[in-house]
Amino acid sequence: MEFVYEVAVDAPLAAPLTYSQPVGRIEPIPAGCCVRVPLGNRRAIGYVLGLAPPVNPDAAAFVIKPIAEALTSAPVFPPGLIPFYRWIARYYHHPLGEVLRTALPLSPTSRSTRQVKAKMQETLAPGRALALLLQAQGMNDVTGIAAALEKNAGIVLKKAELKTLGIFLALHCQGSSQPVPRTLINHQYAGAGPRLNRLLELDVLRSASERVYRDPFREAPAFFPAPEQLTVEQEQVLARLLPAVDAAAFAPFLLFGVTGCGKTEVYLRAVRHALEAGKTALVLVPEIALAAQLEAHFHSRFGSQLAVLHSGLGDGERFDQWQTVLSGTAKVVLGARSAVFAPLENLGIVIVDEEHEPAYKQEDGLRYNGRDLAVLRAQMFGCPVLLGSATPSVVSFYHCREKKYTLLTMRKRVAEQPLPTVEIVDLASVKKSRPDLVFSDRLISALAETLEQNKQSLLFVNRRGFSSSMLCRDCGAILQCKHCQVSLTLHRGQRVLLCHYCGYTQHPDTICPTCGSTRMAGMGIGSERIEEEVRQLFPEARVARLDSDTTGNRKHYLATLKAVRLRQIDILIGTQMIAKGLHFPHITLVGVVWADAGLAMPDYKAAERTFSLLAQVTGRAGRGTDPGRVIVQTYQPHHYSVRLSQRHDYEAFFEQEIAARGPLGYPPFSRLVNIRFSGLQEKQVAQAATQVAEFLRSRSQTAHLEILGPSPSPLVKIKDRTRWQLLLKGRSSALLHEVCEALAAEKKTLCPRSVTMSFDVDPENMM
Repeated sequence: MEFVYEVAVDAPLAAPLTYSQPVGRIEPIPAGCCVRVPLGNRRAIGYVLGLAPPVNPDAAAFVIKPIAEALTSAPVFPPGLIPFYRWIARYYHHPLGEVLRTALPLSPTSRSTRQVKAKMQETLAPGRALALLLQAQGMNDVTGIAAALEKNAGIVLKKAELKTLGIFLALHCQGSSQPVPRTLINHQYAGAGPRLNRLLELDVLRSASERVYRDPFREAPAFFPAPEQLTVEQEQVLARLLPAVDAAAFAPFLLFGVTGCGKTEVYLRAVRHALEAGKTALVLVPEIALAAQLEAHFHSRFGSQLAVLHSGLGDGERFDQWQTVLSGTAKVVLGARSAVFAPLENLGIVIVDEEHEPAYKQEDGLRYNGRDLAVLRAQMFGCPVLLGSATPSVVSFYHCREKKYTLLTMRKRVAEQPLPTVEIVDLASVKKSRPDLVFSDRLISALAETLEQNKQSLLFVNRRGFSSSMLCRDCGAILQCKHCQVSLTLHRGQRVLLCHYCGYTQHPDTICPTCGSTRMAGMGIGSERIEEEVRQLFPEARVARLDSDTTGNRKHYLATLKAVRLRQIDILIGTQMIAKGLHFPHITLVGVVWADAGLAMPDYKAAERTFSLLAQVTGRAGRGTDPGRVIVQTYQPHHYSVRLSQRHDYEAFFEQEIAARGPLGYPPFSRLVNIRFSGLQEKQVAQAATQVAEFLRSRSQTAHLEILGPSPSPLVKIKDRTRWQLLLKGRSSALLHEVCEALAAEKKTLCPRSVTMSFDVDPENMM
């Protein structure tokens, strides 16, 4: 029988292609396998979706090429996930093969047959003669075994070989014949290798290789025991949630709980309930920073049943974790947004922690939203989904108002701890005794008091580096990256000016490119500068900094969190990665160095993000027995996002934000698609964007849509590529997708090959 397959090719193709059976192969290739296929004059990677539908008789003359080779003998993802992948490709207008490449942890490339090799371990097992003698002589009678070997098999062992045989037997468990790792013998007994090889030659021992999974934890995470008793609110939430797990039907919940209310324990109990029902669980967090802390909680409860998936793992570790899930060994997956693709089957519950976080949105390639796909996956596979946050996204909270989601609330902290008091410092009017520093006198004195009380402090600033820009004191020019239209950030510790978008570096001792002046000075605030000023103010304090400059090494990041937990750090400084989710009961003071840094961003979500960030970082204080306090420094103390975060009043913020968005028709009152253009030649990019806008405005369907632009992107140049955008706004999601499909069909006539056009469906930012 000649098998014909539907294959999603890892290439920018609008639809899957059809290929026949590889030459010389008899057995069919299972759906989900990775293959290499001919594509034009080259070969590409593809993924088998199953047998192809019957060939159209009108296309009978079309020659179906055979698959070049199957790269995997077994599926690399469950075939049951194929409808999920197809939906993603349609919704985000992205090639299906590239969707699969994004979903898989380490896909082969067109140039490699295998990108990752499984880690193998050589083991030694008893040979035929030794197995019989073990039964007759017992494990400890090495001399008797040696004599019997000489008598029955003519094998004479030297003294050294006899010693090695004794080592091997000693390492076996009494009465067991489990293989012994060769590395264990070599490690404990130097020089044993040649003796083992001799015994292998004599067939006294046998060697075998077995798969070994890399341990992503390296060292056991901190242990977090289950609380003896749940709070009343935790019990009430679980009373609504657990029956939904038993019902095995889609049910979306939004858990709105204040910081420190015990949402993590709710997650753990819900996952446990799903496992007891013989099901699996998927838990998403927005960033690796949160994954690291939750790993400890989940590892404490579920041990080897837990798999973690995020970019903080090495390639081999991530590959192994995927395999433990695919094989069914791991029943619980915890990870960042890409974990939404985990090959779990028989899902019992999906959980999305900090659901409001923009980090769930992928900002290049396949521009998917991990939170939204988590909801979709629960819907497609029939299980409840729980979205949790102390500051829910405006859209999710609106869904509760519209009865699309079920709202669950937790308004009290565990052990009835009060929410911290928040003090606002107006930087525009306050006088500072140290004008050279970014700290107000109020924050300096609060830090000193906290140190005297032997308590811990957290300082938050939403920018890394020492200075966010370099300014010429003579002409006022700002030093920019030569590849991107953004300012270079000074990292004084590394003595480098760095572009945070493309990685371009320049020495800080430079001259002004505009006027040639050498009087360049760092301006703005960054986490590195905050660290230096803290060390200057409090030289006796133990200070640490956590941002993307210091957390490239996951081991260092985990060590810093451990040091904070063990009270070996007095003042922790960091960016938004420390603003949410982390639980340190001895932090009693939180200082926000500059609260309104994000309010000037050209984004309709600027106020929402500012409120969420302030409310989340405020929640890091007072989570233990001592009350917490927060000092917020700002130039806009009367802005509603700042004022309402001081009162911990999310509902009031929601009402004001909804009132502002309604007249402008922004989500949740509309759906958005941002059409992005980029290219090396600015004129070509602008022309392509203009032609697309004219095409859209000429179509009758777009009468019900609002077309904004085209215009240069706020960050107009990144990595030497000029960027323009065109925003579509409308109430009908179906109409928006219809227009995008029509535009994609005309792409070749509207855009030259030198200009890239892509669709950002449900954009999180307009940058």
